[in-house]
Amino acid sequence: MRVAGAVPNSLPSPSIPDINLNWIPELLSDAFAIAFLGLLGALAIAKSIANQTKQQLDYNRQILAEGLANFIGGFFQCLPGSGSLSRSAINFQAGAITRFSGVIASAIVASAVLVFAPLSRYVPTAALAALLLLTAIRLFDLNRIHYTLKATWVDAGAFSVTAISGLAFGLDLAILIGVAVSILLFVPRAAKLKASELILDNQNVVRERVATDAPNDGFLIYDLEGELFFGAAPELNRYLKLVEQEADRRKIGHVLLRLKRVRHPDVVSLEILEHFLKQSEASGVKVWLSGLQPDLLEAFDRLKFREWLPAERLFPSKYDEYSSTIDAVKRIRRDLPAPAGNTVPYEELSYLA
Repeated sequence: MRVAGAVPNSLPSPSIPDINLNWIPELLSDAFAIAFLGLLGALAIAKSIANQTKQQLDYNRQILAEGLANFIGGFFQCLPGSGSLSRSAINFQAGAITRFSGVIASAIVASAVLVFAPLSRYVPTAALAALLLLTAIRLFDLNRIHYTLKATWVDAGAFSVTAISGLAFGLDLAILIGVAVSILLFVPRAAKLKASELILDNQNVVRERVATDAPNDGFLIYDLEGELFFGAAPELNRYLKLVEQEADRRKIGHVLLRLKRVRHPDVVSLEILEHFLKQSEASGVKVWLSGLQPDLLEAFDRLKFREWLPAERLFPSKYDEYSSTIDAVKRIRRDLPAPAGNTVPYEELSYLA
């Protein structure tokens, strides 16, 4: 019967690491892989335990703690460490509740290494394997697996591919495959951009237009929602083309884009937006922008949009849902000829909460 083998009965001693910049090209890829897998393994078991205990999990603190632990361990000749799927699970199943249990476990392990190291060589590897299997079985949450498989086809697909990869290739590679599949399945969903036409109704409320509503008189209002990154560029370009076509078809001279719910603009989306603004201006259509978030305004400043885009057409986001849009509508209506019989002052425009 195979046994665990000899274990040194001493703790790592302090040591100043050797630093050689020539090693960086050789070690960089392996160091990144070790750090990535260590973080994923630690976060996976932490999330599994937090789901059972209903504790709040702070991913940033977990990652920072692991990074500091490995940095300090480098001065004690330690191997790279992370939260362990097996050790953390055994600790939790033994009744541990707080983080101090990890300190107690570390102290016991250190004592065992110093006192019982000569005897540990006789521990059968079969017994260690049985302990790991027992721990793994206790980690199975059939209700959560069933919940995941029923949630969406994306979750079911990512779970199935990861589970099969774990059986076929091992845990480390399965985690990487699972992350890659999740990213591939997430990007198409994140690239979905929603556009809807808004109207100013008879009660002077800005809301989404339905099929039975008459269009706005003299101007268009469109609301955009979603991630403005390169993956959404085709959708953004398509929607802006539709706006151009609608303005041309109805001979509209004013278009208001509400951008309150667009996020994370990148260079591709900003180029498309800039082209739309300049093309519209060349066609005689004034484009007004409302609900502008700070990140979008900062991007406008860096790219010098304000040098050619009049400041009066920019309406930064406010706390109220439609307040900046209301302000923009008031300004647009001052550029329009007053319709006959309209006696409603601009100040009485309201908005949806």
